[in-house]
Amino acid sequence: MTKLEKIELHEQKTREKIAEMQAILKQIDGARTEQENLQIIQQVRALKLTREELYAFINGGAMPAPLAGAVDDTAEPETIYSRRGRKNNDMPEEKTEINNFESEVTNNEE
Repeated sequence: MTKLEKIELHEQKTREKIAEMQAILKQIDGARTEQENLQIIQQVRALKLTREELYAFINGGAMPAPLAGAVDDTAEPETIYSRRGRKNNDMPEEKTEINNFESEVTNNEE
């Protein structure tokens, strides 16, 4: 096998892996969108608005009567500390989902 044939073979394998990864990425994007939509639906249902109130809120941006007194724009956000005494926004983000995905990808390649 010549060097050129080896390079072409390597290129072909790489293109196949790229296609597989793109398919996986498309599935992940779909799952993320689905979860975002479910969260939105749950949050809207938790407001317990009538259809008319929800329609008015979406179209006009007016705060529905049940929520008007619940919003306090002057309050500062509460600082939440971890067990180690650091602020949560100072903590590094967990990468468990990414690690799970990477191990899944590694298993698929083998």
